Formats: sequence, C-alpha cells, structure tokens
Amino acid sequence: MIATRIRSVVVSILAVIALAVPAVGSAVAAPVAAPSRFSTAQLLGPYPSDIPPGGTYIPVLDGFSYLRAHRPDIIAQNLRIVQRTNNSATAAQQADAIAINYDDRLESLSVALGAKLGATFRKLIAGGQLPKVAALVKGDTARVGVPLGTTLLEKEYFDNPRPFVVAPSSIRRYDRPGGHLYAELRNNGSYPSGHTSMGYWKGALLAYWLPELGPQIIARAGEIGRSRMVLGVHYPLDVMGGRIMATDIVAARLTDPGFASLIRQAGTQLRGALERAVGMPLSRFIATDRPYLSTNAAVTEHRGMMTFGFGRIAPGQRNAIPASAAALLRTRFPGLSDAQRLAILTRTAIGSGYPLDQAGADGGWLRIDLAAAFAATP
Repeated sequence: MIATRIRSVVVSILAVIALAVPAVGSAVAAPVAAPSRFSTAQLLGPYPSDIPPGGTYIPVLDGFSYLRAHRPDIIAQNLRIVQRTNNSATAAQQADAIAINYDDRLESLSVALGAKLGATFRKLIAGGQLPKVAALVKGDTARVGVPLGTTLLEKEYFDNPRPFVVAPSSIRRYDRPGGHLYAELRNNGSYPSGHTSMGYWKGALLAYWLPELGPQIIARAGEIGRSRMVLGVHYPLDVMGGRIMATDIVAARLTDPGFASLIRQAGTQLRGALERAVGMPLSRFIATDRPYLSTNAAVTEHRGMMTFGFGRIAPGQRNAIPASAAALLRTRFPGLSDAQRLAILTRTAIGSGYPLDQAGADGGWLRIDLAAAFAATP
C-alpha cells in the first residue's frame, strides 16, 4: 500500500516539475542574456535520493510514537510550551509569524543574509537571475524537497491534532485580515512541521552556499519553526521533528553524486551573481553589511530552539551523529575530510536522550546543531 502511494506521489510531483521547467530553446524576453538553467532532464532525474530508505521519513521521526505511548508527561509539556509561546508572543513576533506563514520559506530566510545582501538576493531571485537556485529551493515544489520532502505521508501516519484544535480556549489566533490559516490547517496533522522542515532544508542549503553566514541562516530557520508555535498551529515536538527530517533530506541530497552536482552548480551561480551585484568579494561585502544577528547571538538563540526547554529523558541513550551529515559542512571546511567534519558535528551537538532522539541507526539527527557547527573552528 505505502509503496503504491509513494510511486503515485513521485509520478505526480515529477510531472509538475516537468511542466514548470521551460522548454529548451523557448523564447525568453529579457534585456540581458538569460542565466543558464538546468535542463528538464537534469531536474527530473530521477535520483537515488528522491526516495529515502524504506520510502518515508517515518523511521527517523518515530521517537514520537514512543512519547505518545509511554510519556504522557512529555506530551502534556509539549502543549504547555506552545501555549506559553503563543500567549506571550510580542506584536513583532506575531507579525513575523503571519508573514512566514504566507511567504515562501526562502524569502523568510533571506533576512538572515544581512540588510543589504538580503535585499540583493531577493532582487536577483525576483528578477529571474538565479534560475538554478530557484529550481532547487524556491516554492513548495522546489526540487530538493520533492518528491518525498513534503511531510504529507508522515503527517497522515502520525495523525496528531494541532494545538489550536486540542486546546481552542487557550490558544490565541493571529492571522492577517481575511486570512485562511486556521481553516486550512484544522484537519491537517501537526507532526512533523512542514514549514519547519522546509525552513531548515532550504536554510541548510543556503548556508551550504553561503557558509560565511551559516550561523545566522540556521538561526533564522529555527525562528521559522518557532513561528509555528507562536501561531499555535504546531507543538515544539513538531518543530524538532521538522528539523530532523530536513537535516536527513539535505544530507541525502549532498551524498547523492548526481544531485550534489546540481547543488554545486546552483551555489556557483548564486555566489557569482551576488558578487557581480555588490561589486566585490562576498566576504568583504558581508563584513560591511548590517548583520541579522552576530555569530554568537545566532548560535545562542539556535541552541535554545534545539529542545525548547525539554530535559533529557534518556541520558544513557546511545547513538551517533549519522555519517552522511558530514556533507553538510563541506563548503564550510573544504580542507577537511568527511571524518573530520563529522567530528565537528559531534563536538558541537547536544547530548543524546532528548525527546524524539532515538537509539541506534535512526537516532542522532536531533542532536545536530548546524548553527554551532558552522561557527566552530577546525
């Protein structure tokens, strides 16, 4: 049954991608030469990383089943944390959360690039000057996240009702005038958070392309997750699960040679276009720009969003940071081996045994703190 549904999802989404890719040789009206694009064949693949082992991300997310069955205290705390986050949200946090809900995650992430570089990035994307970047990470059908990075199968499997449905009297609703946020989500499962997953996998790739700003970008991805708690549509465990899934997705893409080639090409296009736009090397420009957060502030903020105040429930649990995750740091530490990069991820990770962390091969993803890893020294 699941295999049949997976094939159906793959075929449907790849068909959408095919329709979205301009035909080779089609006319494009533009005042300057159009930047190079991926061909339809390059985007369609298919690639081995399109489908995770076993067909879904349920195995790496299934720490939630244990909590639901055996730890009612953690499930109760899960609700209390979102109630507190929602009820105490400032006007600025409410406005940001509403904007994040309706914007593409890429636009939400772009503020982490700094005042001037973020604006430059948004202008290039809107002007069609980054077609390879857009193909991989822009919009809900961005190629990196499909066919199975949408959380649809996982949400249906866990079938967990959202906070505003479970506790309607204690969750405040924030939406724009005429908005449809809560009506759309009422019958949609909460775990894992799709917005968080997209925010983190898009953020991890943006940090991969712009490692100078890695901590700030990852911290902003965390804020995207926390914004879902501000709105009362997700629990902290949903956000943590979204991060687990996203990290697995990007690691799989970067360790798939064919797909990793697309990522490298998009990164080259991005850095080249940004440097032409600002007229100097990126490292020099970033040093003069007004940062979104200092590196220390970004690392500190993100560490707090790793567990949202949950304590370790199994401090003796044994697992390791998955070896494939080393690929996430290849551009940050190009002179190191994957074994050395994995050591940095291990050194900067949180301890094992927090809620959702698992023992064995499916564990370890929750522990990865990419903001701290990007800020680390070799």
